[in-house]
Amino acid sequence: MNHPVAIRVSSLLLRIPRRVRGMLLAMVAAASFTLLHTSVRYATQELHVLEVTFFRFFFALLLLLPGVVRSRLKVLKTSRLHLHLIRCVLVMLSMMSLFTALSITPLAQVTALSFIAPVFGTIMAILILKERSTLSRWLAVLCGFIGMLVVLRPGIIEITLGPLLAVFGALMWGLSTLVIKMMARTESSHTQVTYMAVIVAPMTAIGAWFVWQWPSWQVFPVLVFMALIATAGQFAYTKSFMLADATALMPLDFTRMVWASVLGYLLFGEIPALWTWVGGIIIFCSAVYITLREARSKPLVVPEAVN
Repeated sequence: MNHPVAIRVSSLLLRIPRRVRGMLLAMVAAASFTLLHTSVRYATQELHVLEVTFFRFFFALLLLLPGVVRSRLKVLKTSRLHLHLIRCVLVMLSMMSLFTALSITPLAQVTALSFIAPVFGTIMAILILKERSTLSRWLAVLCGFIGMLVVLRPGIIEITLGPLLAVFGALMWGLSTLVIKMMARTESSHTQVTYMAVIVAPMTAIGAWFVWQWPSWQVFPVLVFMALIATAGQFAYTKSFMLADATALMPLDFTRMVWASVLGYLLFGEIPALWTWVGGIIIFCSAVYITLREARSKPLVVPEAVN
């Protein structure tokens, strides 16, 4: 029997219009992913990035195992194992680059540069998947690169390793979204997420072995929290697209910049540069335009957020 309080909460939630519920979930997802990045920043102060990346996927695998057992391994049934392997390699490279960037670069700057991922995805979709190329799409791509240059300001300030790794991580993530598009017709999102944990966890374990140190009691809960908040964020992000359209949801993703600025200041004493905000806004507008154009032209494949 359901608890009376749970029934009352569910009843109240159902009274909220679907579109509003979707928008609230999108904001929860944005906050969750920023908390994930903040946790990574904290954990990498003690542990090597390879080890933090391993724990991110290891604990995610533990969370997914009950579902795998309940399905009697049916969730792992696939005829496109090669695409899962390619995607997992891309995701692993993206995570390792992003986590390294987070360890040495202000949160807000990494967040601003992460918005470039859909722009990279669009370029690759045109070149590799031969998707329709229009002037408006290329102008949006150009705006995205202008925004990236505003954040990096080459020739004005020295471009350090952290921002470069953030851009490389976004590139790898953009490529992984291409593989998602290729698998969308035959592979469920549950199968894709499960394979990512099943494959990436052992792959990252190899690298973690060479730099291994046992996490302290202060960091261990943070590592568990990383997997929990990433899973919650991905669920909220996917569910939001089931309740509302991309037009209402995509602009809310920019709240990640707000959360990153607030948490970066409160926890690490970081104050985002004005140009980080200007460039981030330009990149974000470019990414939103690209996403909304795709949503209008064909059914939208829900993209995974950079996490």
